[in-house]
Amino acid sequence: MTTINRAIPPKIQPIQAFSLPTPRRETLSNGIPAFFFDNPYLDLIHILLQVHTGSLYQPEKHVCNFAYSLLRESSPKYSPEEVSEKLDYFGTNVSVNVGMDCVQILISVPKNNIADILPVVSEFLINPTYRTDNLRIMQDKEIKNLAYNTQKTDYCSWRIMWREMLGDTFPAVSPFATPDTINALSTNILKEFHQSSFCAENVSLFVTGNTDPQIENLIRTAWTAIPNGTPSPKLPEIPVSQKPGKLFYQPMPDCLQSSIVLCCLSMGFNDDDRTRFSVLNTLTGGYFSSRLMQNLRERQGLTYGVSSSSTFFGNQSVFAINSDVNADRTQQAIDACFEELKRLQEEPVSREELDMVKNYMAGIQLRAADTTVTSMQKFAYWHRFGLDETEMHRYLTEIKKVTPEEIFLLAKRYFSYNNFTRIVVGNYLANE
Repeated sequence: MTTINRAIPPKIQPIQAFSLPTPRRETLSNGIPAFFFDNPYLDLIHILLQVHTGSLYQPEKHVCNFAYSLLRESSPKYSPEEVSEKLDYFGTNVSVNVGMDCVQILISVPKNNIADILPVVSEFLINPTYRTDNLRIMQDKEIKNLAYNTQKTDYCSWRIMWREMLGDTFPAVSPFATPDTINALSTNILKEFHQSSFCAENVSLFVTGNTDPQIENLIRTAWTAIPNGTPSPKLPEIPVSQKPGKLFYQPMPDCLQSSIVLCCLSMGFNDDDRTRFSVLNTLTGGYFSSRLMQNLRERQGLTYGVSSSSTFFGNQSVFAINSDVNADRTQQAIDACFEELKRLQEEPVSREELDMVKNYMAGIQLRAADTTVTSMQKFAYWHRFGLDETEMHRYLTEIKKVTPEEIFLLAKRYFSYNNFTRIVVGNYLANE
């Protein structure tokens, strides 16, 4: 019997080529683009409605989250309890994810039950009747969540970040949420926002599973009922801060730790540098063996974890490094972060380290699209930015070509100290 030496990693097998399946495309009679990902072995049909709206589009704080999160409780024919019973009985799940510039509604339903449940679901999605008692329950819940979250340093650091990055442009981030802003909502406000945002011009439809002509006709019938309206406008371009390197500090004297965020406005998803920058980001703080993890966690023991990421919205993104650290070593952790950013600007990364990062990223991409459901979700995300299934091949090909010289130049362009706003929430200045 052969003994496996687990100290020796298996050989890396480079990915030569990979493409997502090409969906069948059509346009519904009300203009909604529809994409069907066939899978004859999947009898649980997945229907994804992607709505071109989100928290950055709302006229008042909280409106988008409340309007879309309360849809299940807003059927014009059935009580919330009756809707829950029907969904359970027919094995159906309806989940809603409200983002900054996109709302996703995912419906999972067994093939044999779709004719019974889809009319119920489509009705409360298209023609909701918001009820005051359900609104009040959600308001009370959100007020309690707010009271709890504002005691957490990481929550406070992130909301400061969004306020400082986006300024006064959007009600979603300025001013901060309070019980009064939550209680200011009414059913009429929710109804008006839903009617203006949930229109055919804002919706894209994605379907995967073992469909047949009859099921596809049921799906078409359900969503051609979405009315036409006015599409959401493009989000405005946020100007880069004129106060680079500024520090924002929110004290929480009783905390044993501080949450730090180092952030800056950055490129859009379709920017020429985006794919190469994703390699730089992964190298910096995007995976467990990143430069930041090796320095702050492994060498100095300042934190359990540190990460970096880009959040895309409209034609921009926010790049952020974040970590929770011992309060008495807050400045040491900030200095260590900038030390790694500076090192990337001064010392080209080795090909060995870069190849490890690129192989990791390629593997993550493949794992994120290993079923027709995840492939559909990846495609839907790219569709938001005008891309299609060829994005996977382009992305993997582009990653493979990235050189140490390109990483060096990108770090010099984007990682200047003065590009970053520094945010600290916790017990920072009292200890340093």
